[in-house]
Amino acid sequence: MGISRAIVILALAGSSVPAQLRDPRTSDGLQSVVNSIQPWLAVTGSYYTDVNTTADTPGSVGRSIGVSGGVSMMKSFKRTTFTLSYSGSGSRYLGKSESQTGWNPSNVVSLSIGTQLSRRLTLDFGEFAGASAGGFGITSWGMPSSANGVVGSIGVAGGNSAGGGATLPPGSSTTNPLQNNLVDTQYSSQMTYFSNSSGSLGVLLSKRTMLSFGGSAYLARRQGSSFTDSNGYTGNVGMSTYWTQRFSTNVGYSFTRIDYIKSIGSTNIQSVTVGAQYRISTRDSVGGSFGESFVNSQFLASLTLPPDIALLLGVPQVYFIENVSQKFLSGSVSYNHSFQHSALGISCSSGIVPGNDLLLLSRSESCGVFLSRPLTSRLSVSGVGGASRLTGLAQAGDRYDVYNVGLTFSYRFIGGLAFTAGGGYYDNEIKPSSASTSSAYATAGLYWAPPHGLRF
Repeated sequence: MGISRAIVILALAGSSVPAQLRDPRTSDGLQSVVNSIQPWLAVTGSYYTDVNTTADTPGSVGRSIGVSGGVSMMKSFKRTTFTLSYSGSGSRYLGKSESQTGWNPSNVVSLSIGTQLSRRLTLDFGEFAGASAGGFGITSWGMPSSANGVVGSIGVAGGNSAGGGATLPPGSSTTNPLQNNLVDTQYSSQMTYFSNSSGSLGVLLSKRTMLSFGGSAYLARRQGSSFTDSNGYTGNVGMSTYWTQRFSTNVGYSFTRIDYIKSIGSTNIQSVTVGAQYRISTRDSVGGSFGESFVNSQFLASLTLPPDIALLLGVPQVYFIENVSQKFLSGSVSYNHSFQHSALGISCSSGIVPGNDLLLLSRSESCGVFLSRPLTSRLSVSGVGGASRLTGLAQAGDRYDVYNVGLTFSYRFIGGLAFTAGGGYYDNEIKPSSASTSSAYATAGLYWAPPHGLRF
């Protein structure tokens, strides 16, 4: 993709999106893509205990089974690269009541196309769409009433970076699996439908500088016509400059509009961002960005919340002031280290997001760490830890916090077949109410994928 997301704060919520500095006069980068197809399949069982700290009752103990699979394809032509992937998963409670024994599905498709139009022009398109029970939040990864499943899933140790083996969506951080900027940290397990389409045009101004123009459109729909259903549109312009082979900078501007189609109105966000990246060595790199977002919202005077949401937040109505203007600082910092067959990543970010199934327009703050490393020729370990907070801007005083940590070990038998086992802990809290839920879980299962994919 020609849109760099490594140093962008929440592109869907209005940060600038500068293009990668890819020289249109050469197709070497395009030709380096390996033509391959990579299928994978996983089966896992989970044991978990849920502790409801607010009800002061013993935590329930349960079991679940999950099945997931997918395929990704990469194809390189003379001037064009094509990447297509699909991942699907389903989980089922065991030993629960009849109403809880159905399969919780997740299906996601992503597509990216990058082409070189001329010696100075590049054109890129991307699409990410799907439907998931929980929408990539804490209940969506085949771990019923549990964490996001990223660390409890076979997919991590199997070489995939997200729960159930699915790949993280564009715009998300590998060190913050609770966040994808589109359906962020969902509280409930209701079916969520989402789509994000993006495109960018890169213009090479000189050997070191590229100017980019881009835009995206997204939608999020939740089962039951949620009051947080939204549409969003973003336009941006940015400029990237390589000062040396190791150091680059970028500046950008973007405009975003978010419409809450079944509730309160709309929000316009303008953002200005500056950033830099530095490659310390062949294995280490750091990056960061800093910016300011100007938010203008036009809300109704009041909104009656759905009964279940009102019970959680402790208020029956949310009151608004029309034409509210605010400004916020945003930023990010990240460090990445690549091993021979694994990686370490640490990142923190802050910005404005559309919200989730509990909150409307919100400020998102998060930090996370991801580690994947082989211990022996057959044994590897993967770990994820993080904290994420959504603070309501439209619903002043409301807050949603999520904390998670976990570890997964994988032992490879023959070829691409591996046994995986792991566990973890998570906690989420809703303010100003005292609602809080925590869970500990353990998983084990089998994962299969061809070691080197299928070349063609």
